Amino acid sequence: MNPKICAVQINVSEMDKALDFYCNKIGFKVKTRELYPQFVSLENEGVSFILSKVEDPSKMVYPSESCTIINIQVENLVESMSHLKSKGVELMHDEPKDCPVGQFAAIRDPSGNILELLEFSENK
Repeated sequence: MNPKICAVQINVSEMDKALDFYCNKIGFKVKTRELYPQFVSLENEGVSFILSKVEDPSKMVYPSESCTIINIQVENLVESMSHLKSKGVELMHDEPKDCPVGQFAAIRDPSGNILELLEFSENK
């Protein structure tokens, strides 16, 4: 076996709210709506980034519950947090948190999924 991650799929309970969040608030662009409303592919450098419609939102308890977290690299974490807060995005942290590679802050999408914004330190 030669495993290779070929796509990142985020399950969302309300596709239109997810599209508003990921496109209008985070800044991704739609690549294709060919299979809308079940699937929407977003533009992303590297692996495919897919929103997939499911029935129920996530009930994840962050950060104490085992889960998969998607990290979104940003140039300026403080500025990104301020921008997202002004757009009504739910921030899980009031200020950046240190991690081994830099700083991060978590956000929650409308379906309850957690993402972390990550600013790498210059020396990492």
